[in-house]
Amino acid sequence: MSKIDVVKENLQFQQLLRENSSTAILKEEYLIPDTHPDVEVILSVEARPIITNKEIIGDKVILEGRVEYNVLYIPREDNMIVNSVNYSEKFTNSLDLDEGEHKVVCEVECKVEHIDATIMNERKIAIQGVINLNWELYKTTEFDFVKDIEATEGIEILKRIESINRLAANKEVEFIGKSMLRIGMDKPQVSKILKCSLGLRKKEVKVAEDKIYLGCYCKLNILYLGDESKDIISMEDDVYLSKEEEIPGIFADMIPSISYEIKNSDISIEEDDLGEARIINTEFLVRAIVKVFSDENIDIIKDAYSPKFPIELVKNNYEIGVMLGTQASENIVKDSIYLKEANIKPEKIITASGNTIVTEKNISNDRITIEGIIKVNVIYKTSDDNIGFGHVEGDIPFTITLDMPGAKEGMKAIVKCLLEGIDANIEANTIAIKATLSISSKVFYEITKEFISDVIESEGEGQKKKASIIIYVMGKEDTLWGLAKKYNTTVNDLLKINNIENLDNVVEGEKLIIPGRAIF
Repeated sequence: MSKIDVVKENLQFQQLLRENSSTAILKEEYLIPDTHPDVEVILSVEARPIITNKEIIGDKVILEGRVEYNVLYIPREDNMIVNSVNYSEKFTNSLDLDEGEHKVVCEVECKVEHIDATIMNERKIAIQGVINLNWELYKTTEFDFVKDIEATEGIEILKRIESINRLAANKEVEFIGKSMLRIGMDKPQVSKILKCSLGLRKKEVKVAEDKIYLGCYCKLNILYLGDESKDIISMEDDVYLSKEEEIPGIFADMIPSISYEIKNSDISIEEDDLGEARIINTEFLVRAIVKVFSDENIDIIKDAYSPKFPIELVKNNYEIGVMLGTQASENIVKDSIYLKEANIKPEKIITASGNTIVTEKNISNDRITIEGIIKVNVIYKTSDDNIGFGHVEGDIPFTITLDMPGAKEGMKAIVKCLLEGIDANIEANTIAIKATLSISSKVFYEITKEFISDVIESEGEGQKKKASIIIYVMGKEDTLWGLAKKYNTTVNDLLKINNIENLDNVVEGEKLIIPGRAIF
């Protein structure tokens, strides 16, 4: 009959293996649709990459996606009117996996690093660009460890407390946002939607018992061509999205990590009660990837033995990924784009857009320094009576420091940088830019820890005591636990025989009585 009952617990955590980056080259020629006028000048081209599929095949992670283009241009027939055309192109990319990386979780962020369009002829344009793909590889490790040992006879257990980042939840959540913009009578009705840009900002996440609350704002910027006019009208809306999702087993003191992305969007024009095109409906799908980590202290068995019978401890070392913490901040970046001699003088800003690229990140003591650029494109109404619109582009550098207590050189950091808002104003011979950046970071490190995975009852009898008593002189590295285990007794017996009330009172050089065959 077994003398012990081993109580085990499962431990699951997620470890950041490595980061990587790759690029997808975009290069294609497109015809201007027959329903559109000839192109004279390209004002802007925007690209939005969307991941459509991701899977691990063999020793590669295969990524499939599409890029949605919006091209604003001035037609040849009338330089005072702006037109637009939309295209879509598929792309694929892959990441080679190292040995031992076949059971991984891969997350990818797509950013447009460069995009431009050139005119081939009045009915054809060429779009060239580079998409930067930031890969994150995570390994989910799961193992059982011995949490406790229950015995019918005496068994001695030494425990320690370990701080563990347990992966408590990993879930995808989708929710739909809707916007209805009503255009007032002070503006012309809609002839054509030229562009619709969507950006997520002010992202929120709150953990409660067995549930999580998600929220964010989606800022819409719509450009449309006024009916029977040459005006370009800019309309904005800020839509709040929220959702409550049940996730059993999570609690308010756990650490959430979340990423949002817009998967799909659809825009349509609706007539009002007067039969005029003055209602713009937009519907979009947002996907959130939610991870919840518990930062908890758990009891781990460090050592165990029995003075009554022999047992064997099966020990294993595991490299454990620890999330040091998360940090986020909102930052304002100001700079100016200088107009060149070739630029037509601006009279009024129509719209400004841009995207961010992180070029460098460094971890030092208690902080993370992030460097990058904001790529800005501004479209404006000109003061030229013959040419109605112009544009200017520029790169704005930024450096931002985040406080991260406990961070050290050699740790790993995942940094996300989003452009939440951008304003442009005409100042003399420059365009003054004010950009709002949202920066978030997670810092990870690895540590090797030993766990007892099993306890086995050995055959035979326990070690027999030889001497009646032993007088032992405490050495510098000696502990009562070590002596009790070595001489097949218990810590309680040592305390009792030697009249020790406090373990901390036992010092080097002190003589101890260790019981043997003699009965006290």
